[in-house]
Amino acid sequence: MTHDAYQGRQPQFKLTVSLLGVALACIWFVTLYTSQAMREDLRRTLGDQQFSTASIIATQVNGELQDRLNVLTTVSGRLRAEILPSAAGLQTFLQERTFLPQVFNGGVFITGADGTALADFPVVPGRVGTNYMDRESISIPLKEGKSVIGRPNMGKTLKAPIFSIVVPIHNAKGAVIGSIAGTVNLGLPNFLDKLAVGRYGKTGGYLLIAPQYRLVITASDKRRVMETLPASGVIPAMDRMLGGYEGTDIFVNARGVEVMNSGVTIPVSGWRTVVSVPTSEAFESIEGLQQRVMLAATIATLLACALTWWLLSSQRSAELAYYDPLTQLANRRLMEDRLSQTMASSRRSGTYFAVMVLDLDNFKPLNDKHGHMAGDLLLIEASNRLKRSVRDIDTVARFGGDEFAVILGELDAAIGVATSQVSAVAEKIRASLAEPYLLTITQRGKADAMAQHHCTVSIGVALAMDHEANQDDIVKWADAAMYQAKHAGRNAIRFYEVKGSA
Repeated sequence: MTHDAYQGRQPQFKLTVSLLGVALACIWFVTLYTSQAMREDLRRTLGDQQFSTASIIATQVNGELQDRLNVLTTVSGRLRAEILPSAAGLQTFLQERTFLPQVFNGGVFITGADGTALADFPVVPGRVGTNYMDRESISIPLKEGKSVIGRPNMGKTLKAPIFSIVVPIHNAKGAVIGSIAGTVNLGLPNFLDKLAVGRYGKTGGYLLIAPQYRLVITASDKRRVMETLPASGVIPAMDRMLGGYEGTDIFVNARGVEVMNSGVTIPVSGWRTVVSVPTSEAFESIEGLQQRVMLAATIATLLACALTWWLLSSQRSAELAYYDPLTQLANRRLMEDRLSQTMASSRRSGTYFAVMVLDLDNFKPLNDKHGHMAGDLLLIEASNRLKRSVRDIDTVARFGGDEFAVILGELDAAIGVATSQVSAVAEKIRASLAEPYLLTITQRGKADAMAQHHCTVSIGVALAMDHEANQDDIVKWADAAMYQAKHAGRNAIRFYEVKGSA
């Protein structure tokens, strides 16, 4: 039985496969949707927690920076204009404020209006006398009179990564006459270490970024101090975060690692506190659950396929018991069952039914000349013509070889009308099967061959009601009538005359 033929004859097969497809589609849709929903829920929860951590750190750093800015503002306010030209007086002024080195681990220095350092504390060789006007952290306070938290860079005299908080010094008239700068040496222990101590989770960490300069100020990984971030446009999600977005994003960083980053702005400096963790760690727990869900879906799929295979195999076995494997017509066993049903219907309705037995004429020469493949093709075509010649409620069966049977039910209650009905169908069948057969014979390793064959049919008909005979008798009557058609010269129709019928 070919697969296509099996499908064509068995709508149950299509329905079963369709239902399997729908079931599998539902299983995998629910699996993928649930997996994605779990991941998204976890991302939202972890993102909220991570953002909360970043917010707390940003508040702490903002407070520390503001405190240092306030210290310098207070110290600046106590400087008298008359001591500014005196280097010795300025040095004494700074040394009297012994708390300053505790606040600024890189020291404090005072510049004149031209940006040249006049005094520092603690003393750093070479700092006094150095001009810092090329540093915007000094030039802006001196030129614009604004306090500045400067750009992280390499210190001119400290030779280490630093940033400075600078406050202008005003005279009594409000004019800027100098500046005082507090320096934080990022290469030494400093107040920002509270941000960079340890890691976030197993492999995550913290970063303090100056987005104005796309520069890492400090980080859990000290190797990233003063690291320059990728240029604008390279990583759009990073650009979004450096541009002021406060929240959590997932993107692939410059190292090619997918990370979940939460960023919060530090108001006093415009810097950003960032908490970063690889998604491989963040979603480690959900990935294990997703794998289990996928495994369950795979098992369900295999079970569904196995059940469907079993059902189709059972259906296949049942079909083999009732259908001819070559023509897909009912076999003798199914025909007997259908005949029993037709006779029962005849009993209830009081109408006639008919059994036809058909035998193909001139079939053997085709087999002898072109082989059994050609014979099989003709039998398949003949069965198709037979099915097209009768109603859907009628039964067409193959007895074996080149012999067929047709059961016509629900005929008229009058014998004359019923006979006319059967005659019309029998003639239609005879004419259809007598048309030429053009067969395409396919053989492995050879070109297709075309064979034309003419074949007629001899038809025997038994017309009866249920009470007139049993099944075996009716089939025998039709078979006997078929032989009468053969003896009459073939390509003929003969009715078996039942005694007592009128």
